[in-house]
Amino acid sequence: MKLPVLKGSIFISNLRNVITVNGGVVITRFRVMLAPYRSHGYGLPVLPFGYRHAVASMFYHRLINAEPRYKNLHDSNDFKFFTFSRLEVPRRKVVRGGLKILSNDAYLWFSSVNDGLAKLIAKNLIKEPLVDIAGVNFRVVEIRLFPGIRINPDSNSICHFTTLSPILLRTITDDGDRRRTWNVTPDDPDFAERLVKNLERKYTDYYGTQPQGSVRVVDISRTKRKRIEIDKIYHIAYLMDVSLEGHPELLEFAYDCGLGEKNSMGFGMIRQVSSR
Repeated sequence: MKLPVLKGSIFISNLRNVITVNGGVVITRFRVMLAPYRSHGYGLPVLPFGYRHAVASMFYHRLINAEPRYKNLHDSNDFKFFTFSRLEVPRRKVVRGGLKILSNDAYLWFSSVNDGLAKLIAKNLIKEPLVDIAGVNFRVVEIRLFPGIRINPDSNSICHFTTLSPILLRTITDDGDRRRTWNVTPDDPDFAERLVKNLERKYTDYYGTQPQGSVRVVDISRTKRKRIEIDKIYHIAYLMDVSLEGHPELLEFAYDCGLGEKNSMGFGMIRQVSSR
């Protein structure tokens, strides 16, 4: 089955158990459109605020079902090299305990530098289109596959990004015989440096070699604080616009893997935007 290209994406218009990518296209992310089930007599579904752990578990479950060898990825304490967005619900209402889903559609993005992960999970979602997120049932309606960004290797480019999920950065200090974890905010003078060092560590861990160049944070704007629950632990993270300048491979890696910490729990996913 040949998949038509629509605005830089590869669109799966029907839910057959087939994914074909022609022309050597490297797929690093996808967007899945979900339709929430509505139970008669129970009202509109309410998605708990702390749903991210359930999304991460769902992705791991799909990945391990498709390739059992990826269980090692789930059990590892190392970087996972994937990330995902917040669940985008066009019409919603904040109620006690969560978000009441008013719309008939919701959207979720997934991205990884390992293009095999994105394709495996997308294929499994097509094969088994019923999705449970924190007790709310959805059906996969549509999946679009997207290639990673490619930047001229001869340029020292500035790329403008906005977050699809908030960026988390922390620091650990010794307090007597205890170690304490502190959140690093965008107003902190060390935020930009810590963001870049985290990106370089992930790159080195993935490729086994240090990057040939570096990046710097040019600008951070439109920050918004978010308090996120993951498995009964709360984290302070930030939505923002961020501009990065530097080595093209590092910029591409940031786009695929995400910025900051705990990317595999739904933090730090970014998308490229036009110059501001």
